[in-house]
Amino acid sequence: MDDAVDAPTVPEPIRRRRAVEVFGNRFGTLFNDEVVAPTGAEGRYLRWRWSHSGVVVVPTGPAGYLFVPTYRYPIGDVSLEFPRGGCDADEAPARAAARELREETGYACDASLLRRIGTVHADTGLIETGVHVFTAEVRDAEASTARPEAMESVTDPVWASREEVLTWLQKGSVTCGVTLAALALALAAGSLSDGG
Repeated sequence: MDDAVDAPTVPEPIRRRRAVEVFGNRFGTLFNDEVVAPTGAEGRYLRWRWSHSGVVVVPTGPAGYLFVPTYRYPIGDVSLEFPRGGCDADEAPARAAARELREETGYACDASLLRRIGTVHADTGLIETGVHVFTAEVRDAEASTARPEAMESVTDPVWASREEVLTWLQKGSVTCGVTLAALALALAAGSLSDGG
């Protein structure tokens, strides 16, 4: 029996006729591009480009997985997330991931000990910039005080066992797309075995 999966049909691309920048700041640029659909119809397409790529870290340890309760202004609610953020100018993704882990949780991890497991796109219909996904094994003894950025609102990180994470997923308690995608990659990479 052949276990090969047939490749899906590749859809025709939407082609950019002209990039139209409508807003920009130090974090990124918003475009409202003029585009042409495969049918020949002309239209517009919004596209956000972060100034630098993003990072997300799946922290694991003896107690399970470490989440950061984060107030997210766009949704007006608290979101259970893995530590994440963006690279600074000329900062390697692994170094940025170690920095974000330290800032948001207080846990330190040398960038060389992080394991890169893939890249995700937070919203393929809007954001063009990818997010590098890492795993990190951390220990309580490595924790210090979290020092989030000025416009971040976080509380103490929360450890959750594999069973607790599955319950959170069933209840819809984790809704951050980047966190869910990072969790899926970590599961596929075998990083989330029982007990961390």
